[in-house]
Amino acid sequence: MSAPLAGLDRAAVLELAPLLRRVVGLDAAAIVRLRHRDELATALVRLPFRVLVSRTVAAAPPPAPLDAAVGARDLLDWLDGVRDELPDRRDADWRSGLPPASGWTPVDSVPDSVVRPLVRQGALALKDAAAREGVPGAQPRAEVADALLDSVVLTVSGDAARAEITLRALSALTRMGFLPRGGRARVDTGGRWVRVVAEYGTVYLERPGSGLQLA
Repeated sequence: MSAPLAGLDRAAVLELAPLLRRVVGLDAAAIVRLRHRDELATALVRLPFRVLVSRTVAAAPPPAPLDAAVGARDLLDWLDGVRDELPDRRDADWRSGLPPASGWTPVDSVPDSVVRPLVRQGALALKDAAAREGVPGAQPRAEVADALLDSVVLTVSGDAARAEITLRALSALTRMGFLPRGGRARVDTGGRWVRVVAEYGTVYLERPGSGLQLA
């Protein structure tokens, strides 16, 4: 660990708390990459089911641009007032690639009425796979679950690009509460990345075979 964050204002990033609560509910040891510059604050987290997600909120400009990794639980406790001291930096613990900040190409948007049925169908497929293995109510073997989650369930095409979206990505979009009922999700491409942007957050995918690059 290194020195605590300096100059971070609790009120400026308080709206990131709902994301952190969901993250900690999935993985109490999760690491969040916190970026705060100009009038925007962004939290990026890789969920335990191998999906990178983010939420960006309007925030008062910091004294200096911030880009640091911290424990999600520590940051949430500080935002909730459970702890007074700022979280320690844990930059060395960040092990995920980062999507580009700009240069995205819009593909198309997809309504909630398309996304949720695909997620429900995927959940039923996982349940059926577990039942076939004799463990109803449990999860199927990891390799079976991974194959189902990595299956392409939605292909979006536009004038300039085409993107394939996996069940893993759509499941993260709904499980994190990013897509409200009746909302729409926008699909963009950027280099080796695809992102699905909804009202309350974004899910990122790396295209197959692109490899992981740390940033």
